[in-house]
Amino acid sequence: MQDPVQLTTAREPAPAQPDQASGRLRQHLLARMGIPSWQLRRPALLAGHQLMPTPANEIPASEQAAAPASAVPSEPPSGKLWILASRLPAPGLLADLCQLLGIGSDEVSLLSSLPVGHTPPLLWLEAADPAWPEALICPLAPSPAQKRALWQQLKGRLG
Repeated sequence: MQDPVQLTTAREPAPAQPDQASGRLRQHLLARMGIPSWQLRRPALLAGHQLMPTPANEIPASEQAAAPASAVPSEPPSGKLWILASRLPAPGLLADLCQLLGIGSDEVSLLSSLPVGHTPPLLWLEAADPAWPEALICPLAPSPAQKRALWQQLKGRLG
């Protein structure tokens, strides 16, 4: 007679190569939870492998923070929202902002410095800069009053 514990804990072997749809779904769910794949201890176990190499001009925002500055091409980032900061804001705040703007979280570019000669589609700064009067101004970890100020800035642009 077989051990009932072994019967209940027995698992089917994982497929050798997960399909692209399930890989994209997994990556989307992780990004939604604010867990970039490069932060995982064993991303190979989670995703099996990298499904497709990402073109240099389409590096997701979560991975741009880890990219060295010398690897940044002279082309502007592909994102519709550029965030000039050392890290991304809280995942919930970023998701709400993206939903309000009608963009995906993968359309956000995290920058350590602005590319010379390129105008951002929409720029988020942590502190006001007279060179960018149209930028959204909000710290990455805002207080309730700072969040309301951010929503007011967005309301003025969208409506």
